[in-house]
Amino acid sequence: MKRSVQFALDISILFCSSAGFLISILVLVVIIRHRQQHPITSAILLLCNTHVSIMFTCINFVIMYAYSLHGDLYKNVDFNDWWCYLHSYIVHVGLCSIYQSFLLQSFFRFFRVVFYQRRYLQSMKFIVCLIVCQWLVSCLFMMIIFLLGYIVYLPDYYHCQIPFSNFFGLFLTVTIIYFGPTIISIMLYVYLIYYLKHAQINRRNVNKRELIVVRRITILIASILALSVPTLVLWFYYLSTGDLYYLSYHLEWFLFSLSLSVLSVASAILSPHFSRLLKLHFPHRAQIHPIGINAT
Repeated sequence: MKRSVQFALDISILFCSSAGFLISILVLVVIIRHRQQHPITSAILLLCNTHVSIMFTCINFVIMYAYSLHGDLYKNVDFNDWWCYLHSYIVHVGLCSIYQSFLLQSFFRFFRVVFYQRRYLQSMKFIVCLIVCQWLVSCLFMMIIFLLGYIVYLPDYYHCQIPFSNFFGLFLTVTIIYFGPTIISIMLYVYLIYYLKHAQINRRNVNKRELIVVRRITILIASILALSVPTLVLWFYYLSTGDLYYLSYHLEWFLFSLSLSVLSVASAILSPHFSRLLKLHFPHRAQIHPIGINAT
């Protein structure tokens, strides 16, 4: 029974990760296809960066759980080698880059409202520099986790990760990847609300649109973070009782993969720029109005 449930979760993780990967590819294809009618702006570039991060993470999820599925099907296999540790580091870099990319989108909207006169903060060159810094910061932050030896091989799950037993390592990782970007996004949103109350009247409509986008990003990040609540419950249960539920790690990664598939859809739909592209890609059929015939 346990093996069947683990096998089902392995398949579910592979399915959700593959779905997130394919949806992100579709989003990028739509953007590239309509780049002549709608040139790629700084906002669209940031959206592309988010979907590249999702694609990068999803494909690594597929690789990781392909190993786990192989281990669940064929017992007595061992993947404890250098690639296991390196690949776990890459997975954590991908997760970190996703939430950092959403934080960049929040900062971009913040710049457009508060520093709207400083055009260089909205320029493509500056945004490209921020994206490069985002990936470098993600690599450096996760390198700390990697070098401190928090990532270990779990022989019963056939992959490497930070175990529930490492309280400080897991807490530090969760803070860097999730809580940090979420808290900063909320702070930007709160400040924008305060700023709008004192904004010039002729700028209020524009600012309100930017505020709506930041609010959507913040709600999206917080909603995805809520999917981690079951994992946190299982973690606290382990810390308090010392008893590890046998599906804890499977549920953890299943919720991660599910959140990525949701992110790939929601981040595109909530983007006003991509919504306009969708209307171009899937135009509404012209409505045919009946012609009235005058009675004689």
